[in-house]
Amino acid sequence: MKKYLLLLALAGLSACNSGYHLTQRTANRIGVDSLAASSDTSVANFLKPYRQNLDKTMNEVLTHSTARIEKGLPDAPLNDLLTDALLQQAIQRYGKPIDCSHLNYGGIRSNLPEGNVTIGSIFEVMPFDNQLIVLTVKGDMLQQLLDHFAKGSGLVVGGIRAKLHDKQTQSVTFTNGRTLQPNETYTVVLSDYVADGGDNANFLKNAIKRENINYLMRDALIDYFRQQGKTNQPINPVSDGRISIE
Repeated sequence: MKKYLLLLALAGLSACNSGYHLTQRTANRIGVDSLAASSDTSVANFLKPYRQNLDKTMNEVLTHSTARIEKGLPDAPLNDLLTDALLQQAIQRYGKPIDCSHLNYGGIRSNLPEGNVTIGSIFEVMPFDNQLIVLTVKGDMLQQLLDHFAKGSGLVVGGIRAKLHDKQTQSVTFTNGRTLQPNETYTVVLSDYVADGGDNANFLKNAIKRENINYLMRDALIDYFRQQGKTNQPINPVSDGRISIE
């Protein structure tokens, strides 16, 4: 209590002492050059084992690709590969069928290289700690989701084929054989960012059910590509044309 009273008294004195004002100010520009600056060997030695472990982790080769895997609109090899990977891994974690997956186009931050695909490559593609969320929605809300991203940043989905006409989603079919009906229920796996209303998808907050399967999107991709690497079959990046424009 005495401490707070002292602070209040000092504040009062400073407020009453209005005769003080800044008359002069000087500044010096200090250049920082990482090439010219001498390194602190003690700090470098302290960080060395951590850097070595990090490099070892990031350089782990998960699989190989026969060509560079790029994202694009309305469809592209990386779009298809990532959404299929997330759908497959989410189904394994969830333990039940999931109708489709969605990925925010802007959330794909890089392409994948030709040759070795490493853990570091996946971190470049998916640097954010987004969780996978399974939403149960009515068909009309799923249609709203598809149309919303078709009109906006771009529609990136797995488990679905669709045609776009005037930025409206039409001819929606599911690879599991279902059809899109307004009053039927569907499950979609997507990022917690979008599920929480990101990218102006606030309508998703009214989903029938929201389930966090405690699986980072990045970890799901790492697990998927590691499994692919165990097959000894390289990735051949192609787009299956699941999203087309009329």
